[in-house]
Amino acid sequence: MLSTTVVRTVLEFDVGDYVTRARETGREHLDPGLRARMAELYVDLRSAPADAVTGLGSAERAMLRLAELVLQSEWRLALPAGTEHVIRWHPGQPPDVPGKRYLAYAGMRLLNTAMGTRRHASDHAIDRRCRQVLRALCDSWLGFEQRSRTGDETWCGREMPASAALDERIRRLAALRDTLTAPGQPAAPARPPREWGAYTGVDGRANILEYLINLPQTAMHEENAFLRVIHMTEATTWGMVARVMSAIEWLKTGRWSQAAGCLRRAGQLAQAQLDALLVLRRTMSVEHFLGFRAATGDASAVQTLSGQLLHIHLVGVHPRKIAAMAQVPENAYLLMHVNPAFEPLRRALEHVPESAPGGPDVLAAARHLDDVLFHWRRTHLGLAHRYLPKDMPGSGGTSGAPYLQAFYQDRLFDPTGKLMAHPIAADRPLLAADARARPAFSPLN
Repeated sequence: MLSTTVVRTVLEFDVGDYVTRARETGREHLDPGLRARMAELYVDLRSAPADAVTGLGSAERAMLRLAELVLQSEWRLALPAGTEHVIRWHPGQPPDVPGKRYLAYAGMRLLNTAMGTRRHASDHAIDRRCRQVLRALCDSWLGFEQRSRTGDETWCGREMPASAALDERIRRLAALRDTLTAPGQPAAPARPPREWGAYTGVDGRANILEYLINLPQTAMHEENAFLRVIHMTEATTWGMVARVMSAIEWLKTGRWSQAAGCLRRAGQLAQAQLDALLVLRRTMSVEHFLGFRAATGDASAVQTLSGQLLHIHLVGVHPRKIAAMAQVPENAYLLMHVNPAFEPLRRALEHVPESAPGGPDVLAAARHLDDVLFHWRRTHLGLAHRYLPKDMPGSGGTSGAPYLQAFYQDRLFDPTGKLMAHPIAADRPLLAADARARPAFSPLN
């Protein structure tokens, strides 16, 4: 039957050839025939009835799940954004919409697959996996820059940074790597594997990180750096989310030392995130950034689930963010946190007694985390002011720098170190009928 043929065609797809071609030209200039074929395979695979996979083993099913994410990404990038291409696979589900949005552009669903953040796991397990992925990403980026410096890299070589900037980048990445004590993933092979099976399971994580998510839209050197910072930010943010969620639960039961430990771990990840952003800030020119920015399309960090989730669990939902979040179909359900029963970290810290054993440690760890994240937001705002021409809107439908300006001082503590009062929850916003929560890990499972 046709559906069985589709499944077999997907399983026999040459992944290595796709990655090699995409890297040679940039995904935006990928052979239209190949991209159209992948988009068609995605639609056919999603439309195939359940009995199409009857008789397949668990390994083949895992390959199909992974293939669907890769094919979906090309389907979204290949077609022009527009309602004529919107697909609702099942009644009540959010629509699948094409366009260069954050998830498709940066390969976020594939990255989250490698990190395991869509599964039930403890905060310790998520923290450990995120640190492993972070180390692997840093090693990969550093190796790419070192090969580029010696002329041994074969892709993404257009518009190289100045020698001094590249040397500084290599020094900063090497210093960052030395602070990442978690072991990285096993090294990926020198060439992208051709079979889906090489990208599944524990052994396939390195190949996902090295090849499937590291596919810029252009052949410009600096877009690879831009993507790697996005990936490292995602890895550190999910680790912080897990630890902050766990710290809140420990605080509810008066376990001060456990909460302090979680917040200290979150602070370490925040520092690594800041250091990665500073690599970009100190070594990428405005001209090189603007050279590939148009190719990123409507891809905005406003659309990232992890970043919004972290900010919500730190300080709650900012009233001025409600409108922007409601416009992002992937994450609109996060507005359910506009709820009097929801307790972010800022409110949980109000109950920490400074005189109790462990209490001062909690507050010190929280202040450190707050300070580093504030520095990151301030640096991010500086990036927007530096790289975006005046009055140029940000991607994702925001106002760019003014949008970031409005929220970067939304903190746990004021400049004197005093805990800021938690505002009274606003009225709960109405959610669209197709808003749907996505599964995430359980930090105390």
